[in-house]
Amino acid sequence: MLSDEKRNRFLQLLKESTKDEWVWMSGYLSALTQASIGGSVDVSLTPPVSISSNDPSHGNLKAAPIQCSVVYGTETGNSKKLGTELVKKLKELGVQAKLKSTDTYKAKDLKEEEYLFVIVSTHGDGEPPQAAKPFIQILSDAKDKLAKVKFAVLGLGDTSYPLFCQTGIDVDSMLEKLGAERIHDLGKCDVDFDLVAKPWMSELITKLNTISKTATTQVSKQTQSATTKGNTGGKVVYEGTVVTNLVLNDVGASKSTRHIEIKSSVPIDYLPGDSAGFLAYNREEEVDRVLGLLQTDKETRVTYKGETWMLYDLLRKKVSIRFLPDRVLQKYAALSKKEIPSGKLDLDVLLTLYPSDSKLEVQNLVDILEPIVPRYYSIASSPSAHGEEEVHLTVAEVEIETFTGIKSGFCSGFLASLKEGDTVPFFIQRNNSFRLPNPDTDIIMIGPGTGIAPFRSFLFEREQSAGNGKNWLFFGERNFVSDFYYQTELLELMDTGVLHKLNTAFSRDTKQKVYVQDRMGENAQELLKWIENGAIIYLCGSKDPMSKDVDKKLIEILSERTFDTGKDASDYLKELEESGRYIKDVY
Repeated sequence: MLSDEKRNRFLQLLKESTKDEWVWMSGYLSALTQASIGGSVDVSLTPPVSISSNDPSHGNLKAAPIQCSVVYGTETGNSKKLGTELVKKLKELGVQAKLKSTDTYKAKDLKEEEYLFVIVSTHGDGEPPQAAKPFIQILSDAKDKLAKVKFAVLGLGDTSYPLFCQTGIDVDSMLEKLGAERIHDLGKCDVDFDLVAKPWMSELITKLNTISKTATTQVSKQTQSATTKGNTGGKVVYEGTVVTNLVLNDVGASKSTRHIEIKSSVPIDYLPGDSAGFLAYNREEEVDRVLGLLQTDKETRVTYKGETWMLYDLLRKKVSIRFLPDRVLQKYAALSKKEIPSGKLDLDVLLTLYPSDSKLEVQNLVDILEPIVPRYYSIASSPSAHGEEEVHLTVAEVEIETFTGIKSGFCSGFLASLKEGDTVPFFIQRNNSFRLPNPDTDIIMIGPGTGIAPFRSFLFEREQSAGNGKNWLFFGERNFVSDFYYQTELLELMDTGVLHKLNTAFSRDTKQKVYVQDRMGENAQELLKWIENGAIIYLCGSKDPMSKDVDKKLIEILSERTFDTGKDASDYLKELEESGRYIKDVY
């Protein structure tokens, strides 16, 4: 046994450590224990064998993590209430559980399920609720057998109607016909639904507890077969398939923001807070325009960095022809003998506005061009909640007006154009300074627009961690009706107690524009309480002017604090930033 002093130090160390550090400590203690059996214990700061939990070359026997989806279909809200209660009970058991609504459930997720629990009511004369009809249709259209899926169904109804709990009966039967394994009998609830629902849940929890305790699995990640490509600094490049590419905005929106899901055939080594890097291609029409301005053929052979290329392929896939920096413009000025003001121009605009008076040697032009560099997007998914083979992105489509016409954003346009089934290479850009703290620490997330992406990752990761830390999100966009990204998910995270506070600001809905910093000011006193209690503040989104406006508002709020008054508000904010309690990812 440990002394009180040692036990307190040990518990404090655990509280201050991350999951990865827990894994390291566990492996180290295990190594010491094994060494002690042989009669020799070397207590050093470095274990004799270092085994990383992310190292695909090592295996580790551990209890199989059960992954559950609780899907509810409701007319009056009772199924959602029971679904929320079941998710909480599952998490208390240590099960990874997600709450989903039948009206937002995706067909592609059905065969990926491990444990699927459906809670659905019956409306009218045996009809499913309106919100449940899309889910019923998914089951009806399903072709693949669900041999790996284990399920249980709880139906809600009213015995005064002849087709009592008919929707629950239908869902139960459809899942069985699709080859899924029923692990708990169909439950049928009358108007006083708790009389059946609570015992049904308790019995289900008991069965899962037994499965969780007895099941073990050999965990070994596949050795990456990926190779390095392009100008990615030697990083592992994953070959991903687009499985979802949809517009998040509703009808009438003044902008377009996309949710894109990319799946790999091998586990993707990333953590919440990391970004995905993409090497986009130049658009065909822009390359054709450049070739026309140069009055040359696409098959013209040129040399670039010691390699021979067809000019078309080089301009399409290798060199940057967008936003050429001033250093390139000035090199072109020397070639063309033209005066060109400082700035950034696309190559087609440059050739149009400042054509060379004499024949321009294509090879000389190629020699001054620079390679396409990666563009980075914050990952919006959680490896724990969405699986290690997927990354999700939140991408704002951009339109730029130039002298030669309106163009889509270089990489955002490339990603937006991808269709389901298309393959796309990507790599992971680590962001070790933008990490979640231990699960018991409160966090405040400020993420307007696409700045919400990493915080979606954070929230789903925290949903799986089952810590006591509270989560507060500030989100802003233009209009509530058309631009409330991930609204359904965020409200469900509030219902399940993962998201404790959500403040939104929609700038175009009122005469006087309201932004996230205004909502922060309205909640100044509570923000100060969270900060005083050790909360970490995260900020993600546009650098100018948003991040600067948030800084100003935080200084204004901190000037009202009654703690640590030895510093002025500006110095205190700097201290928070330097100590890792105010963390930014701005662009």
